[in-house]
Amino acid sequence: MTTYKELFGKYVQNVSSDPTSTDAEGQIWYNTTSGTFKTALGSFGFWASGGNLNTARGGIMGTGTQTATVAFGGDNPGATGATEKYNGTSWTTSGTMNTARGEGAGAGIQTAALAFSGYTTVNVANTESFNGSTWTSLPGTIGTARRGLAGAGLQTAALAFGGFTTANSAVTESWNGTTWSPVASMNTARNGLGGAGTQTAALGFGGNNPSPGFSAATESWNGSVWTSVNSMNTARYSLAGGGTQNAAIGFGGVISTPAVSGATETWNGTSWTSNPTGLATARRDLAGSGTKTSALAFGGTPPVTTATEAWTQSVTVPVAGSWSSGGNLNTARGAFAASGIQTAALAFGGTTGSRSTASESYNGSSWTNTPSMNTARSNLGGSISGTQTAALAFGGWNPTTSTTATESYNGTWTSVNSLNTARWGLGGTGTQTAGLAFSGYPGSGPSYSLATESWNGTSWTTTPANLNSGRELSSGIGLQTAALAVGSGTSSESYNGTSWTATSALNTSRNAGSTNGAGTQTAGLIFGGNGTSTGATELWNGTSWTSNPNGLATARDGIAGCGTQTSALAAGGSNPGYVTATEKWSGPSTTLNYKTLTTS
Repeated sequence: MTTYKELFGKYVQNVSSDPTSTDAEGQIWYNTTSGTFKTALGSFGFWASGGNLNTARGGIMGTGTQTATVAFGGDNPGATGATEKYNGTSWTTSGTMNTARGEGAGAGIQTAALAFSGYTTVNVANTESFNGSTWTSLPGTIGTARRGLAGAGLQTAALAFGGFTTANSAVTESWNGTTWSPVASMNTARNGLGGAGTQTAALGFGGNNPSPGFSAATESWNGSVWTSVNSMNTARYSLAGGGTQNAAIGFGGVISTPAVSGATETWNGTSWTSNPTGLATARRDLAGSGTKTSALAFGGTPPVTTATEAWTQSVTVPVAGSWSSGGNLNTARGAFAASGIQTAALAFGGTTGSRSTASESYNGSSWTNTPSMNTARSNLGGSISGTQTAALAFGGWNPTTSTTATESYNGTWTSVNSLNTARWGLGGTGTQTAGLAFSGYPGSGPSYSLATESWNGTSWTTTPANLNSGRELSSGIGLQTAALAVGSGTSSESYNGTSWTATSALNTSRNAGSTNGAGTQTAGLIFGGNGTSTGATELWNGTSWTSNPNGLATARDGIAGCGTQTSALAAGGSNPGYVTATEKWSGPSTTLNYKTLTTS
């Protein structure tokens, strides 16, 4: 028998923990801790949610890369010429096509795209070019008007193949930037197929032939003829794809009437490999762009959708962020504030049933009591981006009314100049010498304050910048001139030092949340909250909020939070009684795609 050593020139290694380097792809080792043989699988792919299209539609067309795509045309339910551009995070509406159409094809890049053929109420032959902002109708019409065709190539050197006229078509045409010319036809006539590659090196796969059949047939184009190659694993039509002739991806489509699929396959130039996971939103009549390792899927039906998903293929797989237990607070409380980082934090104020002056420091594993505050209060603001030894506390409820009291901490608490507007349930962020206070209740209600105040290390100044939405018990994240106000429902606003701008909403409505949140204006974290208490955790990327699958182990509101998006701290709160629980956050990461080897 041939041994592993004889095959690969090395012995199976004994290790106490699985290797983390990508060099481990394809290697076999024995994990002495788990007592198992393991390997790292390569080329695992996964889909992640992207920003939604502005216009839901099926029969959509598109071209470009994962971070620079242009989407155009489609049906919802009639033909549309709507055009949108994607920047890797969100879609922006751009110039409308001259001929509204669906089920056409495209080629090129985001700033130099080509649209050809398609369907309005009849098949059309029109060709248009896009310069990144506007569409121009070109005199060169395609020879065979059709819908459900595929495209490949560039704006000045494209290929059109397959489609439906009054029957499935195998017609192939080549574009030189001015005119379309017929070239050799495909071997299998079909419509609703996927396409990839260039004008002289293309790939056509899947499709419908004969109607309503499902094809897995794949053909390769060398600039002169089509050659049948290995078929897809899942026969389907109305799918999308991307990549090159030797490194392609196909996804979605109809796999049986009327079932749609999210199934994803990758092509290595020889054969197709089914990926373990597919699109989160199964669909047909969608569009795709990008490469085998970095693709984008958008739009589709049924029903018409705005869903966008981004594909990444790697030897690593994503790992969601998670919370783990930390050392308990000495004083159970809620509605308090914090400053610092996960391994060096300060928590102060709050309520234990009565307003508290308690102050504690955290070293990454346990809390130690520090000198108390001068003014007992709950629902106060704090300098989330401050440090354990340089913090700021301001506003709050004490004990029957709102307060303007401000205190600075450098190992002991010192009363300093007061806020201009007394309030409680306010949001706060910044540092000890550059703080920011906003929102809250000036009194017992019912009116919210929209006022924003800025702290310069000595005094507070009321700024001209009012919040767009009055709120209480919201969270503050970031710095004095680059902040977020989050919560009191799902609303979120961004501050640039001059004005507040409404941003994308939270996925989970909440208030009384992580009193100070965590992170920065472009990489934020929010957790817990709501009168009914939640552990829900969301991450902010500067544009939108994403829900993390793992929330706090102890659902609660009135939490004190601080740290970063990748390493945060959540302490105390109530559910419904006050708790001492502390949890430590480890942000999303990646790991090798490990597999335990077994015998059968």
